[in-house]
Amino acid sequence: MAKSNITKRWFVFCEPCSFKQIITSDEPKAENLVEIKSSPIPGGSPRLDAKTKKAKDRPTFDQPKKFKCPNCGRGVRAKKLPDVYSNAYKEVDESRRKREEEQAKKQRLEDGKPHVREADPDFTG
Repeated sequence: MAKSNITKRWFVFCEPCSFKQIITSDEPKAENLVEIKSSPIPGGSPRLDAKTKKAKDRPTFDQPKKFKCPNCGRGVRAKKLPDVYSNAYKEVDESRRKREEEQAKKQRLEDGKPHVREADPDFTG
């Protein structure tokens, strides 16, 4: 059975100007969105490990992605797509995947057949 690819989607919504956009992991980044770079949040001060008696650094936490709103220029966080939209997109993705599988199966069948030469109706020889 083929491994199904799950398309990840995020919702970008700017409250002051009501700009909305859905971005996906498959497509390249939208040309109108500029990502705001952010550094990870430190996990805290190092702690002393009781067994090894050495200082151990705490892990850092990544911040959610931020984008610059193309309308007003404010920073907007990308949030998880609401369930209503994600369920609708799941159905669309599933139908697209089935259609692509059918086309690939048809292409494989056509590739396995020998080439049939078609007669040219204008040829009189």
